[in-house]
Amino acid sequence: MAIASAITLLLPAAASAATTSAQENAAQEVKATQSDVQRQPKGMPSDYEVLPEKGGYSQTSNCTEVRGNLDSLAKAGQDRAVCVEWGSPKESSKTKILGPRDNGSVWCYGQKENLVYATRTELCSVRTAHLLVLEVPTGRVLGNAYGVIEQEIETQNGKPEFFEYLNFTLVDTDMATAGMTVSLTPVCSLDTSCKQSVDPWDKPRPVVEGRSVDGTISRLWTGDQGNKSFLLSYKMHVTIPAGSGTWDWGVDGGPGDGQYLVRCDNEVGATKGCMVPAFRPTFEVDRKYKEARQFIGMVQASMSSHPGWEGHGEPLHRESVQSEVDKNRAIVCDSTFSKWPSTPDPAQCDEFPFARTKESGRRMGVTSGASCQQYFVTSQTIEGQVYLSLLWYGYTNGEMPPADAKCARASMPKNQNEGVGGDLGRKTIQWRLLENDAYWVDAGNG
Repeated sequence: MAIASAITLLLPAAASAATTSAQENAAQEVKATQSDVQRQPKGMPSDYEVLPEKGGYSQTSNCTEVRGNLDSLAKAGQDRAVCVEWGSPKESSKTKILGPRDNGSVWCYGQKENLVYATRTELCSVRTAHLLVLEVPTGRVLGNAYGVIEQEIETQNGKPEFFEYLNFTLVDTDMATAGMTVSLTPVCSLDTSCKQSVDPWDKPRPVVEGRSVDGTISRLWTGDQGNKSFLLSYKMHVTIPAGSGTWDWGVDGGPGDGQYLVRCDNEVGATKGCMVPAFRPTFEVDRKYKEARQFIGMVQASMSSHPGWEGHGEPLHRESVQSEVDKNRAIVCDSTFSKWPSTPDPAQCDEFPFARTKESGRRMGVTSGASCQQYFVTSQTIEGQVYLSLLWYGYTNGEMPPADAKCARASMPKNQNEGVGGDLGRKTIQWRLLENDAYWVDAGNG
């Protein structure tokens, strides 16, 4: 879907004293309504993902569409039209639209622009737009303007609400901006499930070259059962005494298509909350559970599918249906499992991939845990000190666990097995992991 056409816009700057005076007056008016205090962004998070554009990034423009309508515009008596190009990272770098990182007001400013960055709780993007004023009907470019849109969306784990800071800067223009305004129409939901407050973006706001307008949009999920995903989209409106125009992002087929996605739910924990489902968090197995951590790390390294190991295999996916979890565990830890004699009591059958994942051995076609990789924790006492070691069947013969196995199980001390499981359960609530949500597992393999 092409960006919405913008018709009859922006006149090029005139050199008359009257125009210069009008611009100066407009600049003074805007300065009186804008804050000189720049928002200080948070630092770049250590763990984030760059969300892929659908079909790869391609520069999006409505210029072809507008140029195709020039004859019709001429017949309608119009002598100016505008088209909008979204800059690609390469194009923006070439035109030097963005300044140094200190100029930014969101945490991803200074990273490659026209992309969306995600953590489990936030989305961030910096987009550049190039506006061209065309002569009707020749299509000759009469003027240019460059703008930067900064966005930062922050969700709340314990509340069904999320907030978005949005900043628009008119970076550079060779056109008169007297009377120029911008406003925004964000879409959160087509029904009543999202209550949205867009003030002050819902009214035209004056802008001048080199200055910004900003504001915070608040949104509230009005539901109380299950979960609801909100795919955000935006339409920015620009007005000039000579006309007006619009451009879109986050819409089907446009830049950011499908990327500004927030999900709220009442399915995990004691309260409703919201998060960013596109981000795949990493569960780090605590070092204090030494043998359990070694077990998972060994399985990830030796199994050809490298389950849950980022950069080597595929992520794990949460299984939320308890009856399925019970079936998974019953297969992998079936009657063929027996505690290793020297595993400290009480001992349990520990399995990986976890029973609460779609990648459990049963889901991979395993009918008995006997076909899984087999590990055990053994202990020995030396001068009154107990030492634990993780070993596997075939270790004494110099054999490695079978790489083609679909699962693994271990004779594991209860405190380590349940300790790791408890940590994962708490992370499930913190990250609001729902059915089939993906996550990685870090067991120290690097």
